[in-house]
Amino acid sequence: RGIEAPYAVMVYLHGESYEWNSGNHYDGRVLASFGHVIFITVNFRLGLLGFLRAGSGMDTPLAMGDVMAALRWIKENIGSFGGDPKRVTLMGHDTGAALANLLLISPQAKGLFCRVALVSGSILSPWAVSQDPTGLRERVSTELGCKNSAPNKEDLARCLRGVPLSAIISLRPTPPRFLTAIGPWISRVEPSVAVESAGEPFLSSQLLLGTTSTESYLDLNNQDIQYGIEEDQRNRVLRTYVRNAYVYHLNEIFSTVRNEYTDWEKPIQHPINLRDSTLEALSDGHTVAPLLRLAYLHSRRGAPTYFYHFNYQTKESDYPQRLGSVRGEDVNYLLGLPLVGGYPYFPQNYTSQDHKVAESVLIFFTNFAKTGDPNEPRRQEGISSHGKEKGRHRGFNWDLYEPATQLYLSLSTKPRMKSHYRGHKMAIWLNLIPQLHQPGDQDVSMRHHHFHERANHYYSGAIRGESFTRVPPTVGSGSTSLPGEPLECPPNVTGASDEPLSLSDLGPPLAADTAGRDDETDMLEKHYYSTSTAFGVTVGVGCLLLVLNLLIFSAIYYQRRRQNSTREAASVAQNEQLEIKTLSECSTVRVPVKQPPVPPLRTSSVPPPGTVKKRVQIQEISV
Repeated sequence: RGIEAPYAVMVYLHGESYEWNSGNHYDGRVLASFGHVIFITVNFRLGLLGFLRAGSGMDTPLAMGDVMAALRWIKENIGSFGGDPKRVTLMGHDTGAALANLLLISPQAKGLFCRVALVSGSILSPWAVSQDPTGLRERVSTELGCKNSAPNKEDLARCLRGVPLSAIISLRPTPPRFLTAIGPWISRVEPSVAVESAGEPFLSSQLLLGTTSTESYLDLNNQDIQYGIEEDQRNRVLRTYVRNAYVYHLNEIFSTVRNEYTDWEKPIQHPINLRDSTLEALSDGHTVAPLLRLAYLHSRRGAPTYFYHFNYQTKESDYPQRLGSVRGEDVNYLLGLPLVGGYPYFPQNYTSQDHKVAESVLIFFTNFAKTGDPNEPRRQEGISSHGKEKGRHRGFNWDLYEPATQLYLSLSTKPRMKSHYRGHKMAIWLNLIPQLHQPGDQDVSMRHHHFHERANHYYSGAIRGESFTRVPPTVGSGSTSLPGEPLECPPNVTGASDEPLSLSDLGPPLAADTAGRDDETDMLEKHYYSTSTAFGVTVGVGCLLLVLNLLIFSAIYYQRRRQNSTREAASVAQNEQLEIKTLSECSTVRVPVKQPPVPPLRTSSVPPPGTVKKRVQIQEISV
């Protein structure tokens, strides 16, 4: 008990993978002590045990059922531990963020939490959900000897109960690169459509989202990270991502991405620069752009939304400094480890700057957990402050993320508000590429959408097969299916079909958008300005500035000419006055004038010598 009791509750879902990890690794004692909250980690089933769709009646993975069961227990019992069941914040990192996002759009999770924080992940990422849960189910049934049990029927679960646990765990299907084989799923609807049509608790929950600078560090191997990659390798990696993440107009999408992430000012591309641009493209494509789209879809419906970029990297980092913050580095600061020197079994030398950043992260997140507003003033004593009240962010305000302003927090040693995170790059992923990713007319063959390069050496990693059938439309079908109640042991249902449950079978219908995808496209086009519009605005502003400069130049030139004319007229007048004054002075003062000598009278042609000499003397005297 304490002055802030009952305490806000923060429930953390671990990430890294759908097949391994545990919540036991995340020590939240520093966070709980610093922020005066209750911190809870949840363990849930992983791998095939948690994400295999063993029967057609299973519309929710068992792993999500575990999380919802934990949330129900917390809601019913946390009051006995000093917690507030009305202030539960669900947090997730990486794959854990995707699970939290699924619960955010699930009507069955209504009332289990009131706020959600998603760190480096969302359900809109291509790696977030299993692309083919039915295919995985058939493969598992075949390799484990359950093929005769008819994998499309409910009795697959009964067969799996007789299989040794070691055999199930050892089965590791290889997914296409950048995708997920074992993971959650959404039936009969694309994740983007599920988010757009989501009702409660999506509309009533406050949402905080964040990303790091490099979300794709693990997409390249250690050799590529250390020495860089060549242009051919870069093309293979990007071509693999485009083929596995998209269906239509693959050549055009690949050319767009390659063109956008190439530094055309350098005729020769250094392998390290190619590595950086490739990591940047993958980060933007599979994590950052989906997070920003989720923030847009949440904020445009009036729900409080906050977005941040963790823009800090410790000097003791194991990653290259030029990459900036890497996925997972922010988790240590979220747990407050720099304040105590790291984990006891993983000590690390943190600096005073690291301490300040950790305190900032803790203050913002715990404020959000308490009130839904990271700016809410609070009193608290930091571990390293020796009782001094923290007032570092007292005059700082973290503004809401809105479709018009797109304000976000750049979280570093000194937090700053900025707008339009990676605006130009995000316009490529959220505006241009969705326009390219269209099936076209019905008479267009699917071969038209495939890559011209079909051989395996044009790709890097596993790729999915080419599709020769159009994906059926998912908008306007009248029913969608979202995660519902967990079924640990699906009962045998006579005559049960393999079709997943519709939304009407799960509970109250969601509040679908009446505008549909066309309105959504229009809003995105207005939200992210197109290249032609931006170019037109730029040219117009440039012409206006040119005309304005010409007018200013003409005015200055005219003014200079007037000044020169006035100066010349004044100079002429002054000269005339000087001449008049000089003439007047000359008329009053007598100036001796030198007269020429008078020639003597000559009486003979040859004058006497004495006379000539005397005349010369007279002339000298007169001079």
